[in-house]
Amino acid sequence: MKRLGIGFGISGLVLLAAACGDDPVTPATGTAGTGGSAPTAGTPAGGSASGSTSTAGSGGMATAGTASGGSSGASAGGSGGTAAAGGSGGASGGSGGSGGGTACDTKLGKAIKFAEKTNDMVAGDLMADGTLGDKPRTLELWAKFLGANSWTAEQSIIELGKPGQPDDGNNVFGIDMSGRKGAGGVFGPYTHGVSDNNGSNALPFLDNTAVGVGWLHLAWAYDPANADTAKKLQFTVNGNVLPTEFQQAKWTATGSKLVGNTGYVLLGASQNFGNAGWDGVMDEVRIWTVFRTAQQIKDNMNVIMKPTTAGLVAYYQFNEADAANVKDSTGNAAHKLAACTAAGGACPAMNAAAPTFVDNDNAAVFTCAP
Repeated sequence: MKRLGIGFGISGLVLLAAACGDDPVTPATGTAGTGGSAPTAGTPAGGSASGSTSTAGSGGMATAGTASGGSSGASAGGSGGTAAAGGSGGASGGSGGSGGGTACDTKLGKAIKFAEKTNDMVAGDLMADGTLGDKPRTLELWAKFLGANSWTAEQSIIELGKPGQPDDGNNVFGIDMSGRKGAGGVFGPYTHGVSDNNGSNALPFLDNTAVGVGWLHLAWAYDPANADTAKKLQFTVNGNVLPTEFQQAKWTATGSKLVGNTGYVLLGASQNFGNAGWDGVMDEVRIWTVFRTAQQIKDNMNVIMKPTTAGLVAYYQFNEADAANVKDSTGNAAHKLAACTAAGGACPAMNAAAPTFVDNDNAAVFTCAP
């Protein structure tokens, strides 16, 4: 189904080639505490003993304790490493403290792969956290384009919402493709009637020699506070804003607002249009209830976010490699995604196959959020 709206093109695909790795971190060392004193951050806690000397963990020797029963507990690990283990208690003392928390893992692990023209979707309901309305929103993800089939027109990568009343256009928010152009392709982020760039509406490529394969970072954002209607919507590739051709269509009919009726999130297809099955790989899917500027996107697209980051309501990293249980890394169990084993709810149809999981081979260097 053709839809009118914004057209986007890319002038070059930036393929990131730096090797991914972790900076080595040396665990903190120090002297174990005595008699149940609280350890400081990054310092191992030693168990206190009754009348005897206890052996400290990797942090050093513990002094003799005087309290009856060893104290336990350890401080949280420092950023970028794991705290040293606490000392074991003495003969009459209690058990020593356990080690502190572990920093985020910058090895990306698994990614989810979808097959072209095959129903192999995953979906879920973010409820109030995903319902659009006229509120700020940002969708971002890393997407790997495998070749010409990844650019097939009307294949959606990600979509929020579900078309319905009172308007059948602006109550979805997603990113799809609009066809092959030269060696690359044309993007089609959309709010249905607002912004699809199929057929004659597609902007020409500025560089038809661009190679349309490899990993790209995509972000589609909405800022209701922007007084310029044409700038309420922002699409970036690798943090760079693509030029847009804004066409009003249903956008004017709704008073230049997004309309939302569900919190459905769907990966690998659209709720009600286009070809089944986007052909590609995705990872690091983040859904925000804030408008992320192009600079914020560029600064953080290679950063593993903290689950508690303000405005981040869903974060999918796919490392569980289980299509029945794609977890939200923010810790919200209600935001779980799952393969569509039947039609209904967030699933527009039953899958013909399950998506697969592959090792993420993105060569970008990732770091942990401070």
